[in-house]
Amino acid sequence: MKALFLKNGKMADSMILAVVLVSTVYWVLDSILSIFFSNEFNLIAKLIGPDLYDVYIRVVVLCLLVILGSHAQSIINRLNQAKQKLNESEELWRSLVETAPDTIMTVDQAGVIRFINHALSGKPPEAVVGRRLYDLLPAESRDGAEEIVRSVFHTGQTDTFQLCMGEQRNPTWHTFRVGPLRLEARVIAATIISTDITEFKHAEELIRYKELFDNVGDGVFILSRTGKFIESNGRIEERTGFAKPELAALPLSDLVAPDQAGLVATLMETARRKNEARCEISLKTKAGAAIPFEINCRYVVYLGKPCFLCVARETTQTKLLQDQLVRSARLAATGQLAASIAHEINSPLQGISALLNVMRTAYDGDDYLKRKLDLVKSAFNSIRDTVKNLIDLNRPGKEKKQPTDVNQVVENTTALVRSLLMKNMITAELELAAKNSTLIASPQQLGQVLMNLVNNSVEAITGVPGYSERAQLSPGTRGRIAIRTFNRDNEFVVELKDSGPGIPDTDLNRIFDPFFTRKKPMGMGVGLAICHGVIEDHQGRITAANAPEGGAVFTITLPLRPEQRDNWKAAS
Repeated sequence: MKALFLKNGKMADSMILAVVLVSTVYWVLDSILSIFFSNEFNLIAKLIGPDLYDVYIRVVVLCLLVILGSHAQSIINRLNQAKQKLNESEELWRSLVETAPDTIMTVDQAGVIRFINHALSGKPPEAVVGRRLYDLLPAESRDGAEEIVRSVFHTGQTDTFQLCMGEQRNPTWHTFRVGPLRLEARVIAATIISTDITEFKHAEELIRYKELFDNVGDGVFILSRTGKFIESNGRIEERTGFAKPELAALPLSDLVAPDQAGLVATLMETARRKNEARCEISLKTKAGAAIPFEINCRYVVYLGKPCFLCVARETTQTKLLQDQLVRSARLAATGQLAASIAHEINSPLQGISALLNVMRTAYDGDDYLKRKLDLVKSAFNSIRDTVKNLIDLNRPGKEKKQPTDVNQVVENTTALVRSLLMKNMITAELELAAKNSTLIASPQQLGQVLMNLVNNSVEAITGVPGYSERAQLSPGTRGRIAIRTFNRDNEFVVELKDSGPGIPDTDLNRIFDPFFTRKKPMGMGVGLAICHGVIEDHQGRITAANAPEGGAVFTITLPLRPEQRDNWKAAS
């Protein structure tokens, strides 16, 4: 329709111009002929007569006036239409500017605001028009903003700056995009579009905090007011074995032992009253194990709702260190006691032993008395060995450490106890898989440790009621002791596993304590304590546990020398 209107308008203009042109040419020619030839060549006047010719002339003039008037009206109509379209465009532009989410303004070279569509710095548009933009910005940002606006006027290039506005407790971030407004080639004003990017800033902060949350070394999780998981980081998921969707369906009370459910309720209640609470609980893993954690709980607001922010630090290693510290303190106290006892006992024992030797020499012919004296001396030797064990409990020995093949020590020790094992119908299985088994150690002390562990395993296996009868009737029920060695990380590991009844859970943390024993009435409870001291003297560790299939497992871990570690890593 618009194309047809334009086409018709152009045709009407051409017709009017043609009529005007023909009339003008005719009028000019007629006037010239009339002037030079006294109307002799005025054919129309001769044909219609002078009176009608005058009427003719008036009609022609009237037609020209009507045509010109019609053309003028057409021009006026088109001007009105153009003005209406311009008004509509201006109204549309104003509507777009007024409804735009961003703040749009124009400023002159002095930075004075000439137009603005929204409020700025809490002031309505009518209150800021005519004022300098820089006076409405924070003091620390004014110089930078003014420099950028001047640069846009000077270079004609678009530029951007960011600043923080509003109160300190509730700040808002804005991006200002400054562009030139040109008239021909000259920049007459600057257009500034201000965008509120507070949500984007908050999103960036959330992403940053989320990265910190996920990379914290401790387990971090958020609980609802009812104790259910809302958020958790990777550490708590790794340690428990539960994925995030699985944790989201569980309350914390379901991840602890039944006897610790009250601790969880107390923890949250205390945190609700005092804003912070702390306790030690064991979290169950997906595999059914329990890991001790120290939970620090704070009552906070998260996403507008009150909840509990918990930091869980695993205390397994801490407890081991505490146990070792307590055990070392006990050994130190026992050593001091042993030293004083040894001094008080050994002095009279030496005198008595010397007197017995004199009596044995004086009564060399009395065999009965000599046998009795030998019994007494044997008792004294037993007392002396007991005192030595007490001293060794704190001081494992002074044997010289030297390069020692621990695999060979294991083989030699097993050979020494072979008759004991055969007598008790126990099979020894060796798996010496450690490629690097040479350590700086005392072979005598390590052999003593292995011998003690084997003897304990034999006593545990044979101590089961009816073992001997079953072992004689059915060889498949005989006892078994498996000793294997292997390299792990930077360590040499010896593992001894038996088929006995295992160690009671209540005794696992006490069996290395001095004088703790279940061997009544003859056990002293110093054998494993001495083993622990020997291994610690070699900068190693010894631990006890129960195998899932039954039986006790003792693990000795000894550090490799630096050059051994490098060789083992290169070989593997």
